Amino acid sequence: MFTPEGKVRPHYEEFNVFLSKVSNKKMNQLQFSANKAQKAMGMTFNVYHDNQGLEKILHLDIIPRIIPNSEWRKLEAGLKQRIFALNLFLQDIYNEQKILKDGIIPSDLILGSKDYLKPCIGLTPPKGIWCHITGTDLVKDKDGEYYILEDNLRCPSGVSYMLENREAMLRLFPGLCSDHRLAPVGHYPEELLETLKEAAPPNCKGAPRVAILTPGHFNSAYYEHCFLADEMGVEVV
Repeated sequence: MFTPEGKVRPHYEEFNVFLSKVSNKKMNQLQFSANKAQKAMGMTFNVYHDNQGLEKILHLDIIPRIIPNSEWRKLEAGLKQRIFALNLFLQDIYNEQKILKDGIIPSDLILGSKDYLKPCIGLTPPKGIWCHITGTDLVKDKDGEYYILEDNLRCPSGVSYMLENREAMLRLFPGLCSDHRLAPVGHYPEELLETLKEAAPPNCKGAPRVAILTPGHFNSAYYEHCFLADEMGVEVV
């Protein structure tokens, strides 16, 4: 929100004016309400290997991280390009392995990995799409540039918290949110459902049946499984 010199960044100026009119007591009350709402909605997760076995909330900081549109457009374009490249990479290492033969990546790094699935060698999934959902971990460094920590392609989770947090912010700051042109996020479940339907094999007869597979309520992402299934109108299995 602030530069190292203590100046408010341009895209935070309106929010700073809003904050200056709200007392610390009120902000603490809003944060407390947000925490209680998360608990009431069941927005909790289990921490693996936590001996106490307590369910915890994924803390929502009511001071938003604001990304200006110009910055987001660059991020969005880069992420699309990256995910497209990741799909091509997976297709290659399970088929022609050109990237290994050309020495761009050492063969041992891929073929010796415990996560390299030999039963997938020679496989091409429907429409050539390997990763239908990708969770990309981003950080912003002190130089102001975004960097990627990791790409979660197998079981990415966390999107339900983002969707619910947006709803919580709309309730906490209705006037502030309505005054800004926020990029919508509520269409995510609809797009997810379409993505899952398109993953059906070409010889699928009739409309594809979609379900959310879950290990059960002891899984750390069980809340998300139920939330997404409910939003898409499909079964939890």
